[in-house]
Amino acid sequence: MIQRLRGQLVEKDMEGVVIDVGGVGYRASTSGATLRALPSIGEACVLHTRMVVREDAMLLFGFSDRGERAAFDALTAVSKVGPKLALAILSRMSPQEVVEAVGRGDVLKLASVPGLGKKTAERLVLELKGKNLAAFDPGLLGGADEAIGGPYVEAREALAALGYSVEEAENALKEVPPQDSVQGYVKEALRRIGGPRR
Repeated sequence: MIQRLRGQLVEKDMEGVVIDVGGVGYRASTSGATLRALPSIGEACVLHTRMVVREDAMLLFGFSDRGERAAFDALTAVSKVGPKLALAILSRMSPQEVVEAVGRGDVLKLASVPGLGKKTAERLVLELKGKNLAAFDPGLLGGADEAIGGPYVEAREALAALGYSVEEAENALKEVPPQDSVQGYVKEALRRIGGPRR
């Protein structure tokens, strides 16, 4: 299997890249995060890869680092999550955000990824919780354990019920110092963003 490519970046589009390795062009599908991390066309680059072999195709997926590839492997190990959905998740969330969302049981955050419904998000949490997700990147779980818990998630869901998007609610809650209760988080977040939506 192809694990790594090192060569010249010759094509780059919304679906992925082509890397010229010794005169052979390898096409790899990538996440949006990897596309942003790669250099300009014509420059040398390294791509960590995962090959998926099916009856009808051999597909190559590329990642800017081994942590993102490990996240892809963990996501595709979940039933009902294929390679394209795993890339969609990694285009919207970093491996660290996936670890934190799974650790908190944050179905709402996961389900905000286009194409990932609530039931599949619940399955992700169920199947990945308790696995060693630190393999995504050494030290990733450092802050995740502290973030695990109910008040933050419940406060974000309360803000979503008031009409804010998941992103708006999270941005408001980032500014809030640790609180003892859901009400404390919601009150402080609303104070920062100007009250409930009408």
